[in-house]
Amino acid sequence: MKGVAVLTEGRSGSNWLGSLTNATGVMGRSAEWLKSAYLGSEPRAYAALEEAVMRKSSTENGRFAVKVFPRHLIWSKEKCGKDFLLEIRQDKDLGFILLERRDRLRQAISFYRASVSRLWTSREQDSGSVVPYSFAGISQAFFQIEQSYAFWRAYLNLSELPYRRFVYEDLLADPQPYLDAVAELLDVPAPATVPVSQLRIQRDDVTEEWARRFRQEAGHKGAIEAIGDAPVPRTLDNLARFATKRPLNRRRF
Repeated sequence: MKGVAVLTEGRSGSNWLGSLTNATGVMGRSAEWLKSAYLGSEPRAYAALEEAVMRKSSTENGRFAVKVFPRHLIWSKEKCGKDFLLEIRQDKDLGFILLERRDRLRQAISFYRASVSRLWTSREQDSGSVVPYSFAGISQAFFQIEQSYAFWRAYLNLSELPYRRFVYEDLLADPQPYLDAVAELLDVPAPATVPVSQLRIQRDDVTEEWARRFRQEAGHKGAIEAIGDAPVPRTLDNLARFATKRPLNRRRF
């Protein structure tokens, strides 16, 4: 059984690229499957997790695709005690793609806006509420994004895994090289033409205004001014950590 793991972080273009590979019907069903909200359940044992992910992520031709952020891999390790990607490689042919976005600041702005509005794709219904500018929110997202990409480079290097690297901005004009790479890893024919995506780019004038404003403020305040400003998120994970006297997780994303 062949599969592909797209190692990345949020707002990297992974939704758009996943919509293109998914549209072929033969390249698996790419999504954040190491996330209970996508699985529709929260498996308590590794075997149940793997079964659920394989079932959700596979197309009828036996190919599967999973999009993974560092926190997804950490979640599955804490939940089931195993490295999901390592376990999958034991009996399946798993290829790796590292997907990055060159413009980290605009990625951070997009990340912060989506985390507040909960609008992660253009298909989701906009409630009309205005997301306020936040130097702290953007700064924290920026640092997390950089840490996530560093995590994946370290993971791949320590595991000595071969991988293909793509940059979102390089694919905007022509995503065919990405489709060709996924097709090769999965040993399926590449589409002759790029499928039509139902998603649209969410970047707008607000992004550009905030990028200018953030650069100006960072020049005055310094890059790490906002790092300690974030309150501890009120999540179920932190509730459990508090109950068991473990350190609280201050990550908002």
